[in-house]
Amino acid sequence: MTPIRTACTYDCPDACGLVLVDDDGRRRLRGDPDHPITRGFVCQRIRRHLERLGHTERLLRPLRRDGSGWRELGWDEALDLAAEALGRALADHGPESVVFVHGGGSLGLRMELVRHFFWSLGPVTTVGGGACGEAGDAAQRLDFGDAACHDSTDLEHSRAVVLWGKNPVATGVHLVPFLLAARARGAPIVLVEVRPTESTRLADRVVRIAPGGDGHLALAVLRRLHDTGRLDSKAAARADNFDELTTWLGEPDRTVERLSERAGAAVADVGFLADLYSGHRPVATLVGWGLQRRSSGGRNLRCIDALGLLTGQVGVAGGGVSFTSTRRRGLDFSWRAPRTGRQIPAHALGTSLAALDDPPARFVYVAGANPVTQLPDSRATAAALRRAGFTVVADAFFTDTAEAADLVLPVTLMLEEDDVVGSYQHHHVAPARRAVAPPDGPRSDLRILDELRRRIGMPPDEVLADPARTLAVMTAPWFGEVEPRATRNPAHDVVPFAERFPTASGKARLITEVPGLVPERAGYPLVLLTPSCRAWQTSQRFEADQIGLPTCSVHAETAAAAGLADDSDAVLESPIGSLAVTLRFDAGLDRGCCVVRRGGWVRHGHGANVLVEARETDLGGGTAFYDQRVRLVARAARVDTPPTDR
Repeated sequence: MTPIRTACTYDCPDACGLVLVDDDGRRRLRGDPDHPITRGFVCQRIRRHLERLGHTERLLRPLRRDGSGWRELGWDEALDLAAEALGRALADHGPESVVFVHGGGSLGLRMELVRHFFWSLGPVTTVGGGACGEAGDAAQRLDFGDAACHDSTDLEHSRAVVLWGKNPVATGVHLVPFLLAARARGAPIVLVEVRPTESTRLADRVVRIAPGGDGHLALAVLRRLHDTGRLDSKAAARADNFDELTTWLGEPDRTVERLSERAGAAVADVGFLADLYSGHRPVATLVGWGLQRRSSGGRNLRCIDALGLLTGQVGVAGGGVSFTSTRRRGLDFSWRAPRTGRQIPAHALGTSLAALDDPPARFVYVAGANPVTQLPDSRATAAALRRAGFTVVADAFFTDTAEAADLVLPVTLMLEEDDVVGSYQHHHVAPARRAVAPPDGPRSDLRILDELRRRIGMPPDEVLADPARTLAVMTAPWFGEVEPRATRNPAHDVVPFAERFPTASGKARLITEVPGLVPERAGYPLVLLTPSCRAWQTSQRFEADQIGLPTCSVHAETAAAAGLADDSDAVLESPIGSLAVTLRFDAGLDRGCCVVRRGGWVRHGHGANVLVEARETDLGGGTAFYDQRVRLVARAARVDTPPTDR
């Protein structure tokens, strides 16, 4: 077969260029060697994607809940059922009784057409906020007027790199060659982390902090620089409120020692970072996603923004505080219906969906998402979906969310349809071309919705009827009149904020508020961390891979306090749920935290979010996953006041 160039639409910052090749009669996916970021290799997750396409667990026929079980049905019957439920909800209760739940199952731009369909129905109910980078995005827009990062290739100009809570080996491996090249040129790599990660080996120096201590560490470094007269005066003139910040920062309770203590960092590390930021210009600060998934997540990032700006690192090649690149920047959305209607918060989807009134939810459609697994309070989310009138889930696998539906519609996957993708870490975009034919049965999301539109008596919509044309209109600012190919997005500034900030004054606005730490909870001494895994993307796991108990990593002394040994079975408990686990000792972990990888399914006993309560971040409507307190007990034992499982 002729090699086919395409791209990855997984919810990953790399947005890789891919090549489908025939390797001695076997199809394989390789990294596109000509893609400026991918450079010829793929991650562990993508190596298994062809297996996903033909896996025995993949859904091939629609499924209808039938009493306590399920039955297969044909597409006409399935679409008639969905259209009847949707039409009845619209006619009897109005568009707000229709709830559209979407997620990052695909970051391809075709999902924008799915949103258009539901928004075109009128003021439907949608989900606000999210479970990803909302707090960090909002923080940078508040500080700088926009959320914009430097391209990975800009690291060639950096004299030092700080990976602040970022673990690229697991969450964006195509950044690693750029880091190694910078290191080879003499730029030290510094890692600020709460726990040992796969990326620890990349670092010349590791700065360890307590869970939630990121903002306090940045403030401690700022205070040291302020006290020693090493803040950049030209950079300070770029902020509206520099004098206010320095007065606030200089108060007696914000000494370097006090802020370091709250950060859980060594004073020597604060001094090292102060020397680095004042003496190695430019310093590229690359910020991860975990530190902003807290109740003080936005404030954490705002403190790091202030440190980067006031040391002269913002607006220069090789510098910046890079969190996200805004992957849809520059697109033409003139064709898309506007979003109207009420919103329910993602961080509390279950309780909010159940509480909807005037009108209540009568029809729920879930696309590109597995909220039961991926959002807090999994059991409440599943219960709300089961009770919400008629719930339709469009997915390729029978996920926890599919199990809570009334109707499951099998959909096509990446490589089986044409799409376009941008990145939220670098500046490059690429077409994701159809490379293989889908199996008999699954249909594209857009074909399904176009059929629903016809069945409920709405007029044809050329947006859905001709997706290729709509994609071409949307991406014309990226590709112009030429054939789409991997290219740099022209809407991104090569060096963000080089001249001015896109604010009313043209200047930045800096934080003057101390972030909070992880709240204490009586009887629950441990902070639960649920990082991603390099082996699978979010909850895109096979059921067969989830045999046995999930692993919980803890410090040996933490386990010993509960009378538990390495490799023993135990139970993690929170105020809302429990999870049976197998313990693994990690001497590098903070004694006050434990780690369970996210993405496991609830019905297989791997769903960590059965433990996580609904909490909102301080900015952006994000989800504060990492403020969850838990306790560890022997599996056969229960404490006197067990949690209530929903």
